[in-house]
This record gives sequence, C-alpha cells and structure tokens, in this order.
Amino acid sequence: MVYRICRSLFFFFFVVFCRWKVEGAENIPEQGPVLVAANHFSYWDPVVLACALERQVHFMAKSNLFSYPLLGLLINKMGAFPVDRKKRADRSSLKKALNLLDEGKVVGIFPEGTRSSTGSLLPALPGAAFLICKAGVPVCPVALVRKKRMFGNNLFPCYHVLIGESFSMEEKTGRRNYQEEADKIMVKIKGLMGLIESSK
Repeated sequence: MVYRICRSLFFFFFVVFCRWKVEGAENIPEQGPVLVAANHFSYWDPVVLACALERQVHFMAKSNLFSYPLLGLLINKMGAFPVDRKKRADRSSLKKALNLLDEGKVVGIFPEGTRSSTGSLLPALPGAAFLICKAGVPVCPVALVRKKRMFGNNLFPCYHVLIGESFSMEEKTGRRNYQEEADKIMVKIKGLMGLIESSK
C-alpha cells in the first residue's frame, strides 16, 4: 500500500516535471522472480527505477539508512532491506534476496555497490554475480542516464531509462570466477547506455 502510493506520487512528479523517458518496460516478466541490475550514480536511482517498473522492486539499501527512524521505517515499508557494504559478503542480505526471489518477487541491485560520482560506470562487485548465479533467475539489465537540462537538473532530474532483454547466467561446472561474471553484467548495461547516447 505504502509502496503504491509513493510510486504513484513520484511517477506523477517524473512525468509532469522531469519529462523522463522509459523504454523496454515490456522486457520485465509479468510474473515470476527476476533480478533487475542497473548502474548507479544518484540517490534518485532507486526511486526512478521503482517508478519505471510496474512490479514492486525490493532493493538492497545500505544499512546505515535504516538507522534514521523515519527514513528507515519508510524504506522498510517500501520493501527495501539492508546490506552491510563493509562486509565482503553480507550473508543476511543475500539470504533475504534469495528468499524474495523464491517467493517470485523482483529484487533490484546496483552491481557497482555504490554511486559513481562522475556518472561513468564503476567496476562491478563479484557479490552481484554470486547472487545472480545462486538464484538462477532471469536478469534484466537497466541503463539509467541523466539527460542534460538548462536548469533544475538536481531538483527535477530528467532521466532516460532503457530496460534490456532478460538473460540468464550460463551454467558452469567447477569453480566460477564471479568477478568475470559481474563484468559481463556491466558490459550489458554499458551497451544499453550506448544505445541511449546514440539516440540523442
């Protein structure tokens, strides 16, 4: 309920004031588990991504956000769950993500693990690939690009969102190189960003 109300309000905000553009929404399966992997450069990214998708997205959010009473309560009600970025592998957050996927829900991740201050892609963390391989569910890569405006780009962020076709990680026997697998995810996101840039 809280999620739908907040999503509707922000959706109106983005449509009326920000003139955003969303493409490829049909690539998100209508039902069943799916992981959404996007690049990350702004605090707005989770909100934009949630508004771009019809289905509710459960995001991993850095644990310190939950230490603020009102903010923590709000993002918890909206389906977010904490991840401790100081840990190399936060087992509790991975378990939570896997449980949500087992329930047929949508989980959103930012493979870079943090915001890029320049907008350029950062190297992906291997934990993102570990989660994807462990879950064995479809993955939808998403490119988020902020469109340049003459004014108000921070107050009214103008986004171009491109959702790519879902894919699955190849099954392999033996030990996997999760860093290589994570890099493949970023290659797909980079390709989508290139499509956005070429369409300008």
